Amino acid sequence: MQWEKTQMSLVAEGTGTISVHKLHPHIGAEVRGIDLSRPLGDGTLRQIKDAWHQHTVLVFRDQNLTEDAQRKFASNFGPVAKRVPPPPGSARKVEAVAWDDMMMITDHVDANGKPVGSLGHGEMWFHTDKCYHRRPHRATFLYGIEIPSEGGDTRFSSIYAAYDRMPAELKKKLEGAMVMQGYQYGHGHRIDLSIDLKDIHHCSQPIIVVNPGSRRKGLYAASVNTLWVEGMDRDESEALLRQCFDIVEDPAIIYDHKWRVGDLVMWDNLACLHARTDWPSEQKRLLRRCTVEGEPLY
Repeated sequence: MQWEKTQMSLVAEGTGTISVHKLHPHIGAEVRGIDLSRPLGDGTLRQIKDAWHQHTVLVFRDQNLTEDAQRKFASNFGPVAKRVPPPPGSARKVEAVAWDDMMMITDHVDANGKPVGSLGHGEMWFHTDKCYHRRPHRATFLYGIEIPSEGGDTRFSSIYAAYDRMPAELKKKLEGAMVMQGYQYGHGHRIDLSIDLKDIHHCSQPIIVVNPGSRRKGLYAASVNTLWVEGMDRDESEALLRQCFDIVEDPAIIYDHKWRVGDLVMWDNLACLHARTDWPSEQKRLLRRCTVEGEPLY
């Protein structure tokens, strides 16, 4: 396919030439020829940011990053966010491992099979990071340390492409609409809508967002997080959201990232949703995550 051959060569100060290779027609690109553990010049960072705005998800293979190096790279895109503890009513009150207040590990189990990560084990449906807070995380940086032999992929859906594919009537109904976003800790599927909101983090957000970098509109609806359209009858709300989920989960607009040790993947939370596929329960999957703060969406 033509998109597979798309490449942009970029000159990086002190690091030779980097190139950007498109991974999917709608979302995702691999950046080659760069060592993120080394200082990056202003020109290089500008080129990476341009590629990020264009492709939403950037993949850097074969990196060797300490926690400090990962955090330092992330800080080029904004203030590194502090982690938010679960609400008092959450069944998952304390995380088994918290390396510091800005970095976390995900999906891991120890030698006895005890969960020691922050996001549980197994499949997780489409969601977006911290959409249930007033200031959602703008960017996420995930680094692969231990990878299972199969499964455990991260799936990315372009909310730009989803918006573009919305029928005109659906756009008209949802333009300017607000939805309740929430997250139930340790729960990777759609939340029971009868849940008491005081037991989960939640926040009202617009369902159509405008990305501050690209200025493109996106469909900000995720099956894990988006509970209902405010001001609507629940049946009507659920019917409209099901349409939205079908659009944003269309395989045609999804890039599936198959992890390798040393991958650093960064993405724009106001341009995509992400999900996680299942993997053999006896195998380890260890990734290290940090995020960058965003601004209120309204």
